[in-house]
Amino acid sequence: MQGMARTALISLALLGTSGCGEKAPSDAEAIAAVEAAQDGKPPVKPLQPQPILYPDITQNKLHGTGCAFVADGGGLGAVLLAQDKRGIIKLDGHVEVLAPDAGSHKMPKGSWSRYTGKERALTLTAIGPITPAGGADQFKGKLIITDAFERPVFEATGDVQCKAI
Repeated sequence: MQGMARTALISLALLGTSGCGEKAPSDAEAIAAVEAAQDGKPPVKPLQPQPILYPDITQNKLHGTGCAFVADGGGLGAVLLAQDKRGIIKLDGHVEVLAPDAGSHKMPKGSWSRYTGKERALTLTAIGPITPAGGADQFKGKLIITDAFERPVFEATGDVQCKAI
């Protein structure tokens, strides 16, 4: 049935634009237009998380135990704080708090591998061994942030350190 509806919409699109000297769209253009209308998803908007700095932590009362993710090549500032009751990222100067997915993998120091919110979700995975280092745990990790349609909008590897913040 869906194929018949698509064919009918394409036929209507071709008929509706072929009069009065206008150029009719190609089949590929008509199909793309119909699929875009059916999809209803906005274009993917890549994100660039900002470092969560000490003033952000104190002003928003973000102290706690968990993991901090620092992207490779991103300086020293963590772009994710993964704690037992929340995951924190900073976008466009604003701190955003996401809820832990209690069904996800448990990470060091009470953190979780997945956090979700209304507009996005994030996943933190260990891509190397977790090693203790003077009261903290460290590992190489990968962070993926997805939009509300589960499409990746940020992806990075980096260093993760888990301790009291």
